[in-house]
Amino acid sequence: MKEKFLNWIRVHQTQIITITLMIVIGTCMHFVTDIFDSKTAKLILGVIFPVNETSWEHMKMLWYPFLVAGIILSIKRKDWGYFGGFVIGGTLSIPMMIGIFTIYQSFTMHSVLIIDIITFMMVMIMFALLAFDLAKLEIVKKAKIYLIVLAVVVTAVLILLTYLPGEGYVFLDDEGFEGGHSH
Repeated sequence: MKEKFLNWIRVHQTQIITITLMIVIGTCMHFVTDIFDSKTAKLILGVIFPVNETSWEHMKMLWYPFLVAGIILSIKRKDWGYFGGFVIGGTLSIPMMIGIFTIYQSFTMHSVLIIDIITFMMVMIMFALLAFDLAKLEIVKKAKIYLIVLAVVVTAVLILLTYLPGEGYVFLDDEGFEGGHSH
């Protein structure tokens, strides 16, 4: 039994390390703008890091670890499929996370930290595992230009809606303020 477990760890070492780092980095991203008091620093950091407590801003904590993991694994493994798989996985994780947040917060009328943390971790794990599976598909490897465009579009939308937030539930923080207000 112990030997099977150790063999499973060896076989899945890359997935375990990658997903663990993605969760840790994504979690740490939440606190970066809290370190800086300057509005200018927050304005610049807002391109990548959450600048308020809206559900939308927290999608950066999902997207950027997926994007970076895909780039690093593609370079390290010399396999374009990883970039494609992680772009697709990261893109799909955003509506899943927003959907879960919206559904549960419509009942609680506010966010619940433990539910937010568990949801973040489960969505990250689920879609990272999907990304690893997608990375093996030949069609993902061949869709290089489309997936580059998708990555640029998702990044641009995250940035645009940081500075020009829309209306709606995902752009309201716990105090009911629309996006654009800092932590």
